[in-house]
Amino acid sequence: MEENPTISKPWKSYHKIGFRYAVIFFILFIIFIDWSVNPILSKLYYYGPLSSLLDSTVSWVGKTIFNIQYLIISPYDGEHNDRTYVYLLYFTIVVIAAIGTIIWSLLDGKRKSYQVLYYWITTTIRYYLAFTMFLFALYKFFKVQFPDLGYYTLTERVGDMSPMHLAWAFFGHSYEYNVFMGLVEAGALLLLFRRTTALGAILTMAALANVIVVNISFDVHAKMYPIALFIMALFLFLRDGGSIVRFFLNGQANSLSIIKAPLYKKQWKRILKMAIKVVVVGYFLIASIKDTAGYQKSNEEHLNAKSGYSGLYDINSFTLNEDTLLIDNPLRWKQLIIGDIMVEAIRFQSDSITFINFKVDKKELLLYGNPTDLSEKIQEVYNELGIADNIYYGMDSILIARKKISRLYLEKIDSTTLQIWGKIKNDSVFIIAKRKPVKINEFRLKKRRFHWVNESSYFY
Repeated sequence: MEENPTISKPWKSYHKIGFRYAVIFFILFIIFIDWSVNPILSKLYYYGPLSSLLDSTVSWVGKTIFNIQYLIISPYDGEHNDRTYVYLLYFTIVVIAAIGTIIWSLLDGKRKSYQVLYYWITTTIRYYLAFTMFLFALYKFFKVQFPDLGYYTLTERVGDMSPMHLAWAFFGHSYEYNVFMGLVEAGALLLLFRRTTALGAILTMAALANVIVVNISFDVHAKMYPIALFIMALFLFLRDGGSIVRFFLNGQANSLSIIKAPLYKKQWKRILKMAIKVVVVGYFLIASIKDTAGYQKSNEEHLNAKSGYSGLYDINSFTLNEDTLLIDNPLRWKQLIIGDIMVEAIRFQSDSITFINFKVDKKELLLYGNPTDLSEKIQEVYNELGIADNIYYGMDSILIARKKISRLYLEKIDSTTLQIWGKIKNDSVFIIAKRKPVKINEFRLKKRRFHWVNESSYFY
């Protein structure tokens, strides 16, 4: 590889130290924190040594350094949850990056600049941010991140919603707003080109700033992740930040420099470089669109399969161990909600809830307390039996055998009545549920759409 003939000015010492730290941190972040968005790394995680390496490292850090005694839940679901595991992983990466920076500085302290490495690390970050933000944009375009409001959300009292559920209801109400958010996030595609890097970085920071504020304000389960992405975009922006600030604040005429790429004298190398870019960009964009469209189709098929059962069901009778419970008994179910893509649940007379997973093909209801309890139970199984396909696909049966979740069966008596029976832990139950004559589009929130003219505020 032949470097650009242009001789760059020597970097200041703190620039070189900061750059070394940034390189190590960003690479570790992409590999170890955000493996789920990369089809290669995700396979390495699930079927290779990555999961075992991370689990053992995080467990050692948690127990040895922070003396954590409770169960540390691994992010096997691929979400960017703010779990203890993730914070410990961030801490580990920060420390490794610091140690790596010290060693790198001692071994390479005389180097004047990192012009070529700067090009490659910025290219990595530009492509990574562009692909990641575009994936989130697709989630908005296909409306899979904030799905349409279902029976549970539409019948939940605002005061009983969690802040995150309230936010998801707000965003889920309007497809038009989803498209707007998606267009802003898709602005990160400008990062794929060196000439538009500054503009792409600005749009990406604006989009991520909104995500950060929403996630913090509504206690959304991923706060550190968008902050890390924002820092990446800021890293790209810093190159031209001074010129942009001077332009807006001082009215000075400025031009933005383009990141210099390594020059290749041989034509086949230039062609190969362009071909690699086309293949990489094309693969990620096409694969992302295909996967997201497939996810949307899967959700629609899932809902269509449940369409004969979807709705709100009032509990007409509830028998526990052959004892019919009175309507005011706190153990008695009050309402069953089936067919909500966000939440399917059982409401009790005491207004507490139990979450369910309705297996329409088997006509089964799987009951579990709440997502945190379920995650802990699943983690206990993985800790004991390891991560393998037979464990993953057999998880429901394992948890049922251990009485960690409960399985009930249901059958339609007629078009509106369900008969439900089985065992909740050691107690046998028999339930009759009657579907309420309420259609999803009859709720006021679903019927009221956009109006240019409003003689008074429609605030009721």
